[in-house]
Amino acid sequence: MTIIKNILVPTDFSEHSSAAVQVAADLSRAHHAGVTLLHVHEPTSFELPDGYVANMPSHLGRVFDEFNTRLTKTEEVLRSLGVQRVETRIVSGAIVDEIVNVSRTFDYVVIATHGRTGLERMVMGSVAQKVLERASCMVVVVRRAHPRE
Repeated sequence: MTIIKNILVPTDFSEHSSAAVQVAADLSRAHHAGVTLLHVHEPTSFELPDGYVANMPSHLGRVFDEFNTRLTKTEEVLRSLGVQRVETRIVSGAIVDEIVNVSRTFDYVVIATHGRTGLERMVMGSVAQKVLERASCMVVVVRRAHPRE
């Protein structure tokens, strides 16, 4: 049996990420593992209209406060599901690069996929797929269940 001590859960706070949180909670309880919630803030890499202040310190402070609030709520969900050790982290940078870098000290990454296909996947890419290809630890990709028609 694989020993799991530390689980990384990257989150974008979507419903899809909520499904990954549930799976991470199950793994955590089964293996008495800690869970670290990670949110990656990717600074804008394009020119914004005049007067827009996306990267001003005051704006970034409010943005990071919101991230912390959302991570705290997700931490509370994990604790309500019986996870004993939960940490939260926020980093800035390219999303895939940062997830892969942080994952180097973890046994597992539990990451959600949005299930995009076709042109949407070509345009948006797949963070989960890229993490799966590049991470040096085990990666569990979680797809949110869709109601059967």
